[in-house]
Amino acid sequence: MAGKACPATVHSLIADLTLDGPAGTVVDLGAGDGGTLAAIRGRSPASLLTALDVDDTALAALAARLPDTRIVRHDLAGRLPLPDGGVDVVVSHNTLECLTDPPALLADVARALRPGGRAVLGHTDFESILVATENRDLSRRVLLTYAELPVLYRHMAAADPQMGRRLAGLVRRSPLRLESVHAHTTVLSTLSEATTLRLGEVAVAVRRSARRGLGHVTVGEVDEWQEQLRSADATGEFFFSETAFVVTASRPAVPPEEQRWK
Repeated sequence: MAGKACPATVHSLIADLTLDGPAGTVVDLGAGDGGTLAAIRGRSPASLLTALDVDDTALAALAARLPDTRIVRHDLAGRLPLPDGGVDVVVSHNTLECLTDPPALLADVARALRPGGRAVLGHTDFESILVATENRDLSRRVLLTYAELPVLYRHMAAADPQMGRRLAGLVRRSPLRLESVHAHTTVLSTLSEATTLRLGEVAVAVRRSARRGLGHVTVGEVDEWQEQLRSADATGEFFFSETAFVVTASRPAVPPEEQRWK
């Protein structure tokens, strides 16, 4: 799922958590252009990597970037093309919100993991994005429109602006056992950095929605908001932040129904 981009530092955090134990086989669900797998490959050259995604353009970029990665085109909406208990680690970032049934995917992740295997799941909380501008209400409405994403990206069946904060709860209700929760906040002080990371995409997505009469702003207000961003940057008042949450979980070595009889 190429969807909404994520900071490289989040890829690094996911890679660190992925390799905190045996990681002979690693599968990335919604791998996009391979940012997370590239971080994992840089730390663990011997790991066998598999990428699943439905976006052909992203998968082509991933193949060029990591030619030794096994690539599988899959929309993650049905049973994963993975053997029962055959995977050491499953990773996924900014993918669960794109699905209509995230719990079903988590259940299938548990099936594919070996007993004791790990899942490292991350998601930006898109309602956490903050910027400093003169018109606070306008910024709030622009960012809320982006978070809600009234016009979905290609290959997205759903959008959940609070998936980041919901991630731990989803895992607790799944067959996986929640191990840890990590928060990573990206803070940027220049408009150019924030535009590259997020705000350029925000402007495009919100303008697309506004042109269809959707969301909480007009096209003219998007123009006004961008001018306020430039003004804040020129006066040194610009500020941007967003928070991503990453959880680690494991497939219990003993099924829960068996544990109850111990």
